[in-house]
Amino acid sequence: MLDKLLSLLRARLRRRSEWYYLGNGVGLALTHFGRKIFLPGGDAGMTPEIILKGQWEPHVEAVLRRVLKPGMQVAEVGASIGFHTLVMGEAVGPTGHIHAFEPYPKVLPLLRNTISSNRFADRVTLHEMAVLHAPGDVFFAADPQQAGSAHLAIAVAAPSYSESFAVPATRLDDALADLPSLDLLRMDSEGTEGLVLLGAQQLMERSPKLVVVMEWSPVMLAARGDVAELAGWIEGLGFRCHRIERNGVLVPVPAAEMPGLAHCDIVLSRGEVAP
Repeated sequence: MLDKLLSLLRARLRRRSEWYYLGNGVGLALTHFGRKIFLPGGDAGMTPEIILKGQWEPHVEAVLRRVLKPGMQVAEVGASIGFHTLVMGEAVGPTGHIHAFEPYPKVLPLLRNTISSNRFADRVTLHEMAVLHAPGDVFFAADPQQAGSAHLAIAVAAPSYSESFAVPATRLDDALADLPSLDLLRMDSEGTEGLVLLGAQQLMERSPKLVVVMEWSPVMLAARGDVAELAGWIEGLGFRCHRIERNGVLVPVPAAEMPGLAHCDIVLSRGEVAP
């Protein structure tokens, strides 16, 4: 019996880390929950983790799965290659919907294939553009070895960010003007999260139960605005902050302490969220 159990476990682990090289710098792997995901071969960040473990940011995944329920409406700013898009797509089910925003031309073909191959086209609308506080054309920069590095180009951008491209930008208030309310906003936009929120004020006002799951990097945020002012503004909207620990547990953080946090992921909510 023990030998049979060990054999089944080894087979499961092999399937979990299974991946295929498709050519032209594109790989295909399975997530730990059995979904197909297309990967950029030259990426030194997400691709190795997903190939070896079938996971990416498990602490964020744990929170997303805990918060989301079937039928919920989601906006995702910075979908990248789509790992969390898949997580959320499973969680909201066919009666829910995700508006996924991603501007990086390098990952967009992979993201399209991931959505299509998992038959999520009915529950995910892909918006191939940036999200900011104002509409218009903007310049982005990216590190070719980091598929998740695309960000609004500014003077302090790292010298290694050698790729640059122009993309259209929108506000969430404009792109989702017809959406009655939003249940969850997930953001990983490399320091422009505050600008995204500024462009979503009407949407937040009509979404009293909104939960925001976002990357929080005071260093990157400070390059685009006053972090203490942003934290105070968020608190003024009625949101409370929790830092996401590695195991997905939420730890309360007063607004006054938000500017001093190290790079992390946080949850913002007006009501209670399971710790």
